[in-house]
Amino acid sequence: MAGVAARLRAFLSDALHWVDLLSDVPARNVLRHDTKHPVFHGCIDWHSACHGVWSLIAHRGVTGDGRHAETVDRILEPSGLIREAEDLAARPEFEMPYGRAWFLRLALEDRKVTGSDRLAIMAAEVARSLVLHYHAQPADPFAREYANPSWALLNLMDYGASSNRHELAAFVRKQAEGMAPALDRLPAAEIEAAWPDFMAVTAALCELLVRSGAVNAEIVLRKASAQMLRLHPVEKPERAHHHALNFSRAWSLFSVFESSDDERFLALALDHLETGLRHPSWWRGDYRAVAHWVPQFGIFALQRAIETGRRKGFNP
Repeated sequence: MAGVAARLRAFLSDALHWVDLLSDVPARNVLRHDTKHPVFHGCIDWHSACHGVWSLIAHRGVTGDGRHAETVDRILEPSGLIREAEDLAARPEFEMPYGRAWFLRLALEDRKVTGSDRLAIMAAEVARSLVLHYHAQPADPFAREYANPSWALLNLMDYGASSNRHELAAFVRKQAEGMAPALDRLPAAEIEAAWPDFMAVTAALCELLVRSGAVNAEIVLRKASAQMLRLHPVEKPERAHHHALNFSRAWSLFSVFESSDDERFLALALDHLETGLRHPSWWRGDYRAVAHWVPQFGIFALQRAIETGRRKGFNP
């Protein structure tokens, strides 16, 4: 472990610099008026605007620097939030589940970092809508990209923990238990590696199973480690969504490492995160293709790396 721990410590010595660099991109883009939504109107679409605002709050939480606070306060204006909530209520399938899960991530980050409850009412309704969604239809563990249930349920669980909604943790665990048999029919690593997607399907499923307590980490790794360890960082993205896959794999791989203490997953997480960061054109290049959303994925992966280092005592 000593070698991998030293590598993480070395990486973390520059992590705040990377968070600064990436946050500068959404700080500009969330103020654009690309859509007619009252609050989440920048970054091309609703969900990207939502995680754009999240990234500015996460930047403050990680660095202690409030440089983006005025921008966040300007965007999260009460009357606009009321209209956003009304729109979500009127269109139950809008941004279901992906964007709604990002909103819960935004709400829990805002409460944790700023102490504000300005998103609490809307977040409670969004959480309720996700519960109803998965009550109505079983979660498909291999649904990709925007439909991926692992991502949605993980955010529902974390939101529940942050707001003392213990019934949400129980709901997520039950859903995860229903998805657990998928461990016996995982896609081959070669098949998943060929998907030019932004969401890490197998790694996210494993994160959900171990963090929810649905399946013991030892069992998860016995069934899934071979597939995950054969995944290599994306070096040549095939389409726009492929540019963020390294980041989404990284954040789940950090979680798998924390649950297992298997240093191979820590090394693989760093491989993916470092590969994504060292290609700036992948996250601050073309606005429509990457700059309106990929930096936020990078900040989430960096946040996870920093939290992993803290919890494991690897901080520099």
